Amino acid sequence: MVKQLRLAISGGLIAGAFVGLCEALYILGGASTGEYGALLYATVLYGALGAGGGAGFGVGFAVLSLVKLKFVDHRVWTLGFLGIFCGMGLVITRYIANKAVYLEQGVPTKGMLTILAIYGLLGLVGLWLGKIVLTQTPFKVLLAPRGTLAAYGGLLLLTAVFSFSPDTGARSGVLAPDREQDASLQERPNMLIIMADTLRADHLGTYGFDGPISPAIDAWADDSVVFEKAFAPASWTRASTASLFTAMAPSSHSCDVKVAMLPDDVTTIAELLQEQGYVTGGWPNNINVTRSFNFQQGFDWFEYQAPEYIAGATESSSQLSMYNVVRKVRDRVTGDKKRVVDYYQPADAVLDNTRTFIEANEGKRWFGFVHLMEPHDPYFKYPYNGEAYGRAEMERPPDELVGPMRKAYEQEITAMDAELGKFFEWLKTEGLYDNTVIVLTSDHGEEFLEHGGWWHGTTLYDEQLHVPLIVKLADSQWGGTRVPWQVRLLDAPSTLAVLGGANPPMEWQGDDLFEEDFAAVSVVLNSPPAPAVAEGDADADVEEDIDAPPPLPTRAELIDHRERIVLSEENFEGNILSSVRADGWKYIRANEGNPRGLQTEELYDVVADSGEQKNLAGKNGKKQTELSEILRDELEQSMTMKVESQDADISMEDCERMRALGYIEGDCSEIAGGGPVPTGASPE
Repeated sequence: MVKQLRLAISGGLIAGAFVGLCEALYILGGASTGEYGALLYATVLYGALGAGGGAGFGVGFAVLSLVKLKFVDHRVWTLGFLGIFCGMGLVITRYIANKAVYLEQGVPTKGMLTILAIYGLLGLVGLWLGKIVLTQTPFKVLLAPRGTLAAYGGLLLLTAVFSFSPDTGARSGVLAPDREQDASLQERPNMLIIMADTLRADHLGTYGFDGPISPAIDAWADDSVVFEKAFAPASWTRASTASLFTAMAPSSHSCDVKVAMLPDDVTTIAELLQEQGYVTGGWPNNINVTRSFNFQQGFDWFEYQAPEYIAGATESSSQLSMYNVVRKVRDRVTGDKKRVVDYYQPADAVLDNTRTFIEANEGKRWFGFVHLMEPHDPYFKYPYNGEAYGRAEMERPPDELVGPMRKAYEQEITAMDAELGKFFEWLKTEGLYDNTVIVLTSDHGEEFLEHGGWWHGTTLYDEQLHVPLIVKLADSQWGGTRVPWQVRLLDAPSTLAVLGGANPPMEWQGDDLFEEDFAAVSVVLNSPPAPAVAEGDADADVEEDIDAPPPLPTRAELIDHRERIVLSEENFEGNILSSVRADGWKYIRANEGNPRGLQTEELYDVVADSGEQKNLAGKNGKKQTELSEILRDELEQSMTMKVESQDADISMEDCERMRALGYIEGDCSEIAGGGPVPTGASPE
């Protein structure tokens, strides 16, 4: 009885390690992370799981022996091996097939029968070969305890050699590249984009929020130019950040669905400034904009601010499917108490890493992308006690939670604001503040029942599109100026390109926010309203000075002349949306039968109805036709710049990170694996 148990455990141990190595090689072959910890982690984790499963088979054989059913040694070992190999392999093969072959539509009966037939055939062949291999070849040593342990030990040693080999640096690059900068670059400023994920514009004091929610940002805004009406091109992270990097609309850069990568053929702001000689660093803090989706383009140093891994996992080993099992066990043990570092790295850690980069490149001109996640769910309660509101657990929270959730969201903003205040003071202490251009913005906002829903990514209303855009120029030029006309998030990279001395590529659709006459424009924006002319003086003779400069335009004339058409797009969770905002109106078009239940056409007078509550579609045919034609023209123009899309293979762990942040719902074993996903096929 003990012997049968030992033999089955031995077979399960080797089978589990073998399956784990196969998956690790699959992961490493798809997209190298620069390290190979998955090999050792899989050998240990899957081997342990296999041994546990083998023990179950061993107990079964022992019970059968009590009723006089006898199994020879090689048969027990073989059945233990095949039971684990076929069982674990079947699960992994199923989710890969679902992703790569059946495009996340679920494996149909015919496909499942095919998979079962394959593993059935492998099982029969294995039973036949087992006797030969374990009785007539050197592998018969596996039947002895020392033989199994020696074989497993050999696998551990071999994988450890690769797992602990020096990191190639392929993932993060070089912190301080050793290359000379042209002397002329010293005339240019340093540049920094700070993207606060999911930050609504109307939740900052400088944008009118009633309360001391963001004192540091509000004080810093006095040194900056505040763009009061800035709008994102999409309402979820990857598509919008791709536009922030490329100055292109989602339909142009093609990084607009969940498995889409940022194409190699686009030109990012990091690439453009790197070509100018800048040292470039990025600290992405959301799996959607990491190397997994090709966002590292142009960065000398690109360091994903990853959540903390479990039990010694590394970036590659955290992508193993069975790592998900470990994570779920951890979550069960810890209960409802959440930790920030299980989802993202907090602002103080990200900004500390940014300081390290800046200090390492002292005396050089640099560009940085800082990604802060506090406003993104889960919203942690303060004082911190481990309680939080998260999308992954509550896709549709009860309406009565809107108050507590808003409060937690606001507290997260305040916590982030405090860290930004410390960072700005550090820049001043180091003598870097004056000569650094800082752009503070967001990828999108967040909904709190304004239109009957929650979170983000499923609509194109302003609570999800209106984002802060605050730009501090070198020496705080034009500080305190507030710009009232409409601009776009994708104007930011074009502005930085010009400030860095680069010519924006022809395919970029953004415009410089500070056009040549902005100095004169700022005078108008910062001047008090002109006094009204008395009626009796209206016809008074005015002596004309032919040498006087032409009169400055009025604020209204400036807005009319500079207002930019905003195109926004969404292809998310089955909601295929597009909108255009122009001339004080907004028109939204949605696909029929969309999961959110949106009407196919919506029209809003955003001047009179800023909350977009009165849909005028069908009530103002002339304006509806006018804006629908503008939307069509904008989309057609964007499509002329379209870059061929590239699909990413979403690993199990990347899927789990997206699920933890609310971008995917359901079991990742049904989603992860690799291959294209049809538009709107996967849940958020």
